[in-house]
Amino acid sequence: MADRGAGGVVQLAFRRSRGGFAAYAGLLCLHQVCEAATPVIVGLAIDHAIAPGSVPKVLVWVAVLAGVYVVLSAAGNGAGPVGARVATRAEHDLRQRIVARLLDPRGTTRAQPTGAALSLAGSDAERVGETVVVAGVGLSGLVALLVASAALMLTSVTLGLVALGCVAVAVFVVPLLARPLQERSAAQQQAAADSSGLAVDLVEGLRVLHGLGAQRHAVDRFRTSSQVARRARVRAGTTEAALEGVTLVIAGFLLVAVAGVGARLTLDGTISPGELVSGVGLAQFLVGPVARLSWAGAGIATVRASAQRIADVLEAPYAVTDAPAPSDRPLGEGLQVAGLRTEHLHGLDLVVAPGELVGVVCDDLVARRELLDTLARRRDPEAGAVLVGGVASTEVALDDLHRAVVVVPHEAMLFTEPLVDVVGPTPDRALAAARAADVAAALADAGSRHHGTSLSGGQRQRLSLARALAADPPVLVLDDPTTALDAVTEAAVARGLHALRAGRRTTLVVTSSPALLAVADRVVLLEGGRAAVTGTHAELVLDERYVAAVLS
Repeated sequence: MADRGAGGVVQLAFRRSRGGFAAYAGLLCLHQVCEAATPVIVGLAIDHAIAPGSVPKVLVWVAVLAGVYVVLSAAGNGAGPVGARVATRAEHDLRQRIVARLLDPRGTTRAQPTGAALSLAGSDAERVGETVVVAGVGLSGLVALLVASAALMLTSVTLGLVALGCVAVAVFVVPLLARPLQERSAAQQQAAADSSGLAVDLVEGLRVLHGLGAQRHAVDRFRTSSQVARRARVRAGTTEAALEGVTLVIAGFLLVAVAGVGARLTLDGTISPGELVSGVGLAQFLVGPVARLSWAGAGIATVRASAQRIADVLEAPYAVTDAPAPSDRPLGEGLQVAGLRTEHLHGLDLVVAPGELVGVVCDDLVARRELLDTLARRRDPEAGAVLVGGVASTEVALDDLHRAVVVVPHEAMLFTEPLVDVVGPTPDRALAAARAADVAAALADAGSRHHGTSLSGGQRQRLSLARALAADPPVLVLDDPTTALDAVTEAAVARGLHALRAGRRTTLVVTSSPALLAVADRVVLLEGGRAAVTGTHAELVLDERYVAAVLS
């Protein structure tokens, strides 16, 4: 998507909805024209049928009025379902685009917290989807305004000029009031997203909060955040109410002015009683189009704020660039890190041969994250390369790379899904290796509920490891997969991991767990962003640096 800002997002919402929007706006315009025609028909009936006392002509005008009401009712009732369908499609298309961008394997330089992402794909997408309704109502109001003003000019130029003067004031005032509304809407939506993000974080960390006894502090933080969001919404609502109130006052002056001038013209004999009725009826009707334009102006201000938030995400630069189209040739199983340089890695060299299980000890948390992100290609290094089967990862399509190299994060997420979707249809060996058969039995029917928060930390870790082992990727990278396990279970998992992967698949474990390091074929200790020492666990326990990092 080109950098087109909020306008580009609205165009995206309308991409598959142009025909539906035309039908919706056409029905609304027809409804408004019929409403504008009603007082004109009544005025003509007074002058050409009721005043002369002709019953047949009265019946004719009654029939005409009934026909107009039938069309008016059909158009008004038909517009609702059409508009809802078109707005829903626009919202759906936009939500799909947002989710696709957030899940794009190329990543983004503007990462979104969970709550902010939910707000974008939820309320913001819904608001922009409603652009269809806002634009339709605004267009119908404009058409009605033009038709009614033209009818007033035909009835009396004086009445038409009075009406147009009031309308001109409304058209000038609405944009002035809509501008601060747009700014306050943007602030309100950002505050709501921040509050939602905090709520999601607190729910996900509920178990930790209970363990720390920090529930009261968490409640206070959320209360403060929600109050900020509430005050922002009140400010936006106040501006919106002021906008509506001012336009209604202008509309009221319009009605009084037309009625007063029309009465004076009737007394002077300039216009007939029927024309007076038409003029007053049209003036009263004009309150509706002016209110529609006001509502559309407020709606556009709100939509623009949401559309800009979405545009900021859709137009954010990618974190990495994808290689050419996926290849049919499978990648080899070896993993090599050659001269890797990032902010905290300084020329790291590391080789994991096919079928080898290697442990990496890194007590620098930032360097550790940079290594894992580079292996998963969530970021590209400043220099150096990661090679899979002898091929640079930057030359491999991301889909192919992520099938060949699976990097399992420390905090793995379990979705609310059946067990078979978590670990596949034949999970027995993986479950046994991860010592997760008991967890699987408990979830066999109900699935993992509430993103795994119904499980303990150790149960989640074992099930997450079983999921990774069941996928059986050529290269598996694990980030501290056993920190929540007791010593006995951890040792059993280490043996199961070695039995399932060693000698058959390539495995890299970034950990300081003695149990996992003891089953590794080799262990590499990183210091200062470089490989400081390499050997088996039994050999390295004689090294003071290794003892300080692992056994202290």
